[in-house]
Amino acid sequence: MGLGLALLVSCGGSGGPEGAALPARSGAGGPGGESTATGPAATPTPDVSAPAAVRTVETYFQEINNAVRAGRLAVITSTALEGCQACALDVGVSRSLAQRGLHADSPAYQPSDITARPQAGLAATVAFTLRTATVGLLDAAGRHVEDAAGAPTRAATAQLALTANGWRIQTLRYTTAPS
Repeated sequence: MGLGLALLVSCGGSGGPEGAALPARSGAGGPGGESTATGPAATPTPDVSAPAAVRTVETYFQEINNAVRAGRLAVITSTALEGCQACALDVGVSRSLAQRGLHADSPAYQPSDITARPQAGLAATVAFTLRTATVGLLDAAGRHVEDAAGAPTRAATAQLALTANGWRIQTLRYTTAPS
């Protein structure tokens, strides 16, 4: 199974979110947020709604899928915090494929039933079901090299922190989905 999608099923764990949520910053005092003689610089206010938290999780999995299908390194800085260990494993899978000159023939991750729980201060929890599909691995010429096995469908939660740039995934946790 050369891809290592099996690594994806071992991500996460149990317990609370790791690390602390970052406080939202005001537009003053930082790059792009200084005031000018004509008034303060316009600093966009991040969307702090539950749908925005859901979109962050959807966008995260879309980027991982896009990277794996293109055979490139996933860029998740707009959706995940640097310390997210499960996220680092997902990026590692995309890195491994890119280094081997391979790409997937279809999306590996298929999240569904995505819902946000009520926000608690600077934190949000998004629950979803995740299916990791078996995908074919292709070389640069589009020839099938091998298959990467999927994983059983499982229940998942994403703990998100509100940052100055909006919601970011702090940690992902997977459990066996109820039968």
